[in-house]
Amino acid sequence: MTNCNLHHRTGIAYALSYAAAELKKGIGIKKRVTKSEHGGQSPLIHSHSTFNRYMGVAKEFVEYCKSNGANKIFKIDEAIVLAFFQDRKIAIGLTESTIKVNLCATEKFLEAIGRGELAEMLRSHFSEIYSQGAASGRTEYFGDPHLVIDHLKNDYHRCIAKLQYLSGARIGDVKKIRTDMVGKQIFIAKSKGGRPRILDFSNRAEALIVVDQLCDELQGVHIPNLGWKQLRENYYKDLKQAVKATKEIYTGAHAFRANYAHERREQLINSGISEKEADKIVSEELGHSRPSMGRYYSS
Repeated sequence: MTNCNLHHRTGIAYALSYAAAELKKGIGIKKRVTKSEHGGQSPLIHSHSTFNRYMGVAKEFVEYCKSNGANKIFKIDEAIVLAFFQDRKIAIGLTESTIKVNLCATEKFLEAIGRGELAEMLRSHFSEIYSQGAASGRTEYFGDPHLVIDHLKNDYHRCIAKLQYLSGARIGDVKKIRTDMVGKQIFIAKSKGGRPRILDFSNRAEALIVVDQLCDELQGVHIPNLGWKQLRENYYKDLKQAVKATKEIYTGAHAFRANYAHERREQLINSGISEKEADKIVSEELGHSRPSMGRYYSS
């Protein structure tokens, strides 16, 4: 990457676009080539998936800075950077692995906009920030998902939880759920990896009706009124409290996805389908290509 051409008084909204254009120059270039040219660490991003994930973090960082009065590059300081990670940890409950991704993404962004000293500061605080995250581990399904849902404080959080539980959706996919009442299917466009998810509800007519009603409620009322970002952040906090109240083990909102896999697999096997075929169907419904993932989530 060439030296940053941004003036220190440049607005950070523009800086975000600039950083995206610079960082994506690494896509299609072998990382080892760039690393050898820059002393062992590439300043670029070398894959589309990493680019999308890192820029998502960078966008949230920019919004956080703006909300705290730092709307110019020179106004970003050490206190704001560190507070960003502290507030994200509290609001979203990040795991260690996710914090690591957030750190790397923020470092790349700061380097790209000419604030290398803040990127270096982050690297020096890596161990301290990283240790704030929850230990990463496998997702466990809830022993009583209905009880957890009942303990959520707000109707809109219960709506999200029910959609996850009934569809096995990732939290980011909940707002994308569409129902086909004629074809008796659920469709989720551009799930993880860009793959669509199609779930057959031909033998689950009552559940499909509930999903359709919940989608209308979420997309027609809750998201327009509250905004998806705020809904999602508050949902995590509410879910943690509900899990604590019900004495369940908190492994994230993915637990409802694991409940779906567990119950769906049992339903398929009880209908006469082999375990191998049930694993394949559940994996596909979860958006995975490996049949073993169906058993992993439901075990």
